[in-house]
Amino acid sequence: MKRLIGILSAFVCFTALPQTILAQKSLSLRLMSINMKEGGSYAGYKAQPYVDFIRQYDPDVIVLQEMDNFTTRNGNKDLLTEIASGLNMFPYYSQSFVYQGGGFGVAVISKYPYYRAGKVISEPDGAKEPRACGWIYVQLPDGNTVRVASVHLAVESEDLRVKNIADYNSELLKEPDVPTLIAGDFNATPESNTVAYARINWQNLGGTTDFTIPSSGPNRRLDYIMGFPKNWSCSLFKVDAQPGLSDHCCLIADLTYESE
Repeated sequence: MKRLIGILSAFVCFTALPQTILAQKSLSLRLMSINMKEGGSYAGYKAQPYVDFIRQYDPDVIVLQEMDNFTTRNGNKDLLTEIASGLNMFPYYSQSFVYQGGGFGVAVISKYPYYRAGKVISEPDGAKEPRACGWIYVQLPDGNTVRVASVHLAVESEDLRVKNIADYNSELLKEPDVPTLIAGDFNATPESNTVAYARINWQNLGGTTDFTIPSSGPNRRLDYIMGFPKNWSCSLFKVDAQPGLSDHCCLIADLTYESE
């Protein structure tokens, strides 16, 4: 069981691998973001509540933060694969650091097989813990490619969050022709230096007015979906408060990319 994510990753990464990523014309997808809160503690580390909730929205890709993998507190289980299996989708896990005998990090789940994946671990001076950003390349049914990344920035300070983004940009911006979405818990409010720095290269999608935390009476915004290059549009942006799943609200967005 512990090898299942690695086996799935190897299978999807080495089957039907496109030789090149062609210039994109137009693509659309539905993205969901969920902060798992301590690896799924609000749902008792059970997969079914997440599966039932996600099915309501039928997303193409889901990004998750605070994802436990075989930790003592989650019962030494692969909750990510359990959720993905319940949805008949494909998981990719990016560990930030070792925790309670297992791992703690971020994840992506895709309706479609991904053919390539990557991650960057950011650990700037002064950080209490490393922070991973993990992403996958997905070829959508229309043949277009999209890259989707899950992110969970440092909680300690603006300086560390900006350094996190700079570390992720050093890899993600190397391929400016690949439509990319980065989403998750930025631990920063809309007027922060963190968000201002991110928006130098990334397009904020879904506005800044909707509060995302706490799930029982949201009063501030910490979660975002951003796109690169800045040719994205958002036809639907919804914040769904689910106190039985997390202290963060879940984000759902219908997104379209149009090349220039």
